[in-house]
Amino acid sequence: MNKKTSLSVVLALCAAFLFALVPSCAPGSGKPAYNGEDGVIKGYDGYLFDADIISDFTAFNEDEAAKKAGALIKISDELREKNCETLFVLVPSKAVVYKDKLPDNVKSGFTEQRRYTQLYSALYGAGARVLDLYPDFDRKKDGAQLYHTASDELNDLGGFYLFSAVAEKINGDFGKTVRLSAVFDYAIETFEDASYPLTREYRNITGETVPNKTVSLKEKETLYTDAGYDYENTDATAVPVASRTGSFDYPRFLLLCGRQSLACRKFFSAVSALAVFRLGFTADETVTDRAAPEYAVIIINEDEIPSLPSLSGPVESKTEISAAPVIKATAYTDRSRFVIFGSCEKNSTVYVEGGESPVSVFSADGEFVIEAPIMKTDRSKLAVYCITNGKKPGEKIELPVKYSKANGFKNVVIGKDGHLHYQETIGDYTGETLWSEETVSQYVGYLSAKADRIHAVSPDTKIIYVVPPNHLTVYPETAPDSLVPMKSENSRLKQLVNAFRDSDKIIFPDLTSALLEAKKTAPYRLYNKTDTHWNELGAYYAYREIMEIVAKDFPAAAPEPLENFNVFTKTVDGGDMVNFLGIELSAVTEEGVYVRSKKELKSGISKDYSMNFANEWFSDYHEFKINDKKLPTMIMYRDSFSTNLMSFLAEKFSKSRFYTMWERVDEYDLYAEMKPDYLIFEFVERSLDGLQ
Repeated sequence: MNKKTSLSVVLALCAAFLFALVPSCAPGSGKPAYNGEDGVIKGYDGYLFDADIISDFTAFNEDEAAKKAGALIKISDELREKNCETLFVLVPSKAVVYKDKLPDNVKSGFTEQRRYTQLYSALYGAGARVLDLYPDFDRKKDGAQLYHTASDELNDLGGFYLFSAVAEKINGDFGKTVRLSAVFDYAIETFEDASYPLTREYRNITGETVPNKTVSLKEKETLYTDAGYDYENTDATAVPVASRTGSFDYPRFLLLCGRQSLACRKFFSAVSALAVFRLGFTADETVTDRAAPEYAVIIINEDEIPSLPSLSGPVESKTEISAAPVIKATAYTDRSRFVIFGSCEKNSTVYVEGGESPVSVFSADGEFVIEAPIMKTDRSKLAVYCITNGKKPGEKIELPVKYSKANGFKNVVIGKDGHLHYQETIGDYTGETLWSEETVSQYVGYLSAKADRIHAVSPDTKIIYVVPPNHLTVYPETAPDSLVPMKSENSRLKQLVNAFRDSDKIIFPDLTSALLEAKKTAPYRLYNKTDTHWNELGAYYAYREIMEIVAKDFPAAAPEPLENFNVFTKTVDGGDMVNFLGIELSAVTEEGVYVRSKKELKSGISKDYSMNFANEWFSDYHEFKINDKKLPTMIMYRDSFSTNLMSFLAEKFSKSRFYTMWERVDEYDLYAEMKPDYLIFEFVERSLDGLQ
């Protein structure tokens, strides 16, 4: 059974483990110095640096940063015309990250305002998506070695953190889920090597051998293969369809990069439908046309900045400003986390700064939900702003927040792309709720004995257990990165489905597989974003699965095809999790998904557009009759997921009883008298511990 552990905790443990394997980061007792002549600088603790790194501490003249940013933006614009979004990744030099290892007379020349920060500001100010790795690397450097000690390149661990930062940025900005992994998914090796370039050069100069010390990550399982590219300075890898697992995105990447590509190549390769690695910073049309990448990741190492392309003429000023976000509602998810609902321009990235760490989220439809970790101080201010493609950052909206023990737990987890998740479903996602074999056996015995009692009074009644999967089970890609999914694809629901797969007493439809398959071609999403339940489209696909089982004995009860319904969206008030956060439903909206019959319902059921349980009529006891002897009879015991099923199911039974939600009674006298063709017991996945 996997324990619920956040990704940050896993990485912290990994960092602590690796730190124990590499040299201490405390400065040595000696004071190394650089004389300004040799090509290699020897620093503290066996660190060697190329003497050229001193130039990394210098700044551009006049508008050179803007010209280089302009040339890069031009590449980005050309890629966007090919439906490829660009992310610029700035990798700080080893001398900047480990400046405490430099001799004191070299370190004294360091300045915050240098070519690296100038280029970042120029790209950011031009509206580009740009990721600065320095803050993340600076936090990690004391607990993990990110570069070779005798080379200015990233080692495997640095490449892993580069990949992780890019994946999280793409997940946040585009609402995607690039598959993430933890350090311990790889075999970790530390070693010394006397053949690295700076070691050899320093030995030639001084006669002293200073070995390279580094960290290597070896794949425990290699999923990717050579993609067969034969272009100059270009390699490509791909994960074959048969090797892809889970409900992750396997995007198509184009990586334009220099020498740091070797450090991150294996990690991008393991998660990509196609990953094309091209040395340099030009997007060859022959390559891009064949590869059709979704994302271009342009990785720029700090010491490569001087060699970047530069505009020859004046820099065009982009004066269009992104619109400011509109804040609709706010709440505390707990005392140190603050959630913001709002609207913005379509295809914008919303940023929140001023908290414990900056966060961002991409909004394609103009609605957003974002959660910010707030500072553990009495009061502080968050700044919320937007960057829309091709525009400069917009006005910052200030929001005062207060860290307080009074900000209570709200039972809601803020996921990606505006999806909210019920806290009670998290254990199924992380594997914390998995049953032991003994517990599964006990449930099988209990339910089988119950079936025997029912069949003793009504031998021909078929028993169906309908278990709607949790939102996260169908949309695991919307889980926040802080949640670590279980390693296996097992769950309590799968344990039951498998246990009763060959049963002649109870039918357990595999709704998870049915919904995951439907999700691939469905016209809209299957679950609400701000509500705990599936929407009418998700309920339709469940109805189809149920009635296909019934139709084996009653062909007249076959499910109606989707074309017999009008499927549409409508902007409506938010769902129950908005209320859980203490926010008025009308303060938050979402696009509800509706499936309504093109012909009048024989049951007479009339539905409004409120989300699920907001219409209390559906929670009460109801009985429906349809004059058609070819249809079976049915009794259903249910919870709130049944509200979107009722109008579908009631049309397919000559007599159907829907008990009051959560009313669970064993009515053997009724079963003996009515002898229903079907008994349906409906329990949502998160409630399986109360299965009856």
